[in-house]
Amino acid sequence: MPATVAPLLEAIDITKTYGSNEVLSKVSLSVAPGEIVGLIGENGAGKSTLLNILSGVVSPDAGKLRRNGAPIAPSTYREASRSGIIRVFQDSALIDNLRVYENLFFGWEHFFTGRLGLLDRRAMLDAARKALDAGGLTELAADRPISDLAPGERQALDIARAVATADLLGIEAPVILFDEPTTALDSANEENFLRLLERLRGRAGVVFVSHRLGEVLRSCDRIVVLKDGKRVADAPASGLTDADLHRLMVGRERTGNYYREDRQKPRPGPARLEVNGIAIAGAYEPVSFALAPGEVLGLAGTDGSGKRRLAQTIAGERSPDRGEIRVDGKRLRTGVPAAVAAGVAFVPGERQHDGLIVRETILANFELPSLHDLFSNAAGFRLGRKARTAAERYIAELEISAPNGVESRIDTLSGGNQQKVLLAKWLVRDPRVLVLENPTQGVDTGAREAIYRAVRDAAARGVAVVIVSDDLPELIGLSDRILILVEGRSTRLLDAAPGAKPEEAAVVAEMIPAGIRSTPGTTPGITHV
Repeated sequence: MPATVAPLLEAIDITKTYGSNEVLSKVSLSVAPGEIVGLIGENGAGKSTLLNILSGVVSPDAGKLRRNGAPIAPSTYREASRSGIIRVFQDSALIDNLRVYENLFFGWEHFFTGRLGLLDRRAMLDAARKALDAGGLTELAADRPISDLAPGERQALDIARAVATADLLGIEAPVILFDEPTTALDSANEENFLRLLERLRGRAGVVFVSHRLGEVLRSCDRIVVLKDGKRVADAPASGLTDADLHRLMVGRERTGNYYREDRQKPRPGPARLEVNGIAIAGAYEPVSFALAPGEVLGLAGTDGSGKRRLAQTIAGERSPDRGEIRVDGKRLRTGVPAAVAAGVAFVPGERQHDGLIVRETILANFELPSLHDLFSNAAGFRLGRKARTAAERYIAELEISAPNGVESRIDTLSGGNQQKVLLAKWLVRDPRVLVLENPTQGVDTGAREAIYRAVRDAAARGVAVVIVSDDLPELIGLSDRILILVEGRSTRLLDAAPGAKPEEAAVVAEMIPAGIRSTPGTTPGITHV
């Protein structure tokens, strides 16, 4: 009989406890040579803790790790890398003030030093060019500054660096851990990543963590599901569906009307939001549209299309060079304070950097945008009880899991619960216009349902909603209309009414610049702006 090939990596009965909270309970996972294993679960299910243990960042309280059948116990990230376990983080770890070749071998420069300890940069450049060629990045110059790279190029370079590190260490079959690598990527860059992932299949074993269930089903050979720190499933991807994964992760069936399309009912009457010829030089050309009360407009486009800057302009974060914005017929003055006073609320895409003070409590974050009016009396005194009552109401309505209630610190909450807090602190202001930038980025499928419900509730109250999302099924499902931006120009307006939703492929085709479309043409249901 042929000898059994040992898995590249095995985690056996891994347990990890923080205080009284058992984060992982006897979790096992294995990766065979050339296999891509999906690791999924709700925020807080234990995925990040398991990756931290595999990559040497933390040590388990119980359980074993094996690499090619031999026991290992990495106590640092570098130790794990030396054994061939290399992690690619959600946020790129590239250093902007270094060049491509310097980033490829950062931390391993001693491989390129001579007897006198001098760095041989020519040897580094040669090795970098070979690594880039092997990774299919032949057009990326090894001496290019990292700050010049687009998000998709940075992602591809992260993958090339993982493989280059393995080659440098003489590891033939590394295990690469991807920690939500597509979270901040648009659809075009997501496709590029998935192609790069497929190229790794014969070169490495892969653990792939993602909240985008479709890409996990498409790319993985096997899927491991965690729930509440326990492994609840380990099965071939070919036998699972999106609905199966949702049920396993959340513990209930996903509603058939996931995006609540039956509640799409824009109200007739005067426009709630009017955008008249606004433009920013170098970002986007003049854009015009009007939204009725309760209408949801999606902004779609690839990276660099101008969609995010357009949304930020509507929210007052940026000032247009020309044109005007009106809310309920009144011209909006520039700046965030004026936008907030006019009833415009903005939920930014980077919740931890731009939306929340993570070391403060839910209550403190909840009060911040409204201390000057909603939570203060005429004399300027803080209305603490009113703020607490409002925060407690939204904790209940949005099903925010917070162990210490309104006194829970933001950095103790899962990503999905943080996002709900960010949304709630603006919803409490009862806005007239709600601008959302990637509202479910890094959020699991269960938390998404609560966020979608909140968006529909806001629209039902007459709020005009503008959404920028790199998750196209979400954008299509939530929107009444979709405005396409290509290289700063608004090119199409798509109808997305219930029963008339455009196909994802049709939206992607319209997002691609005309000069590189393979089959130019028209798409049914699409009109010119």
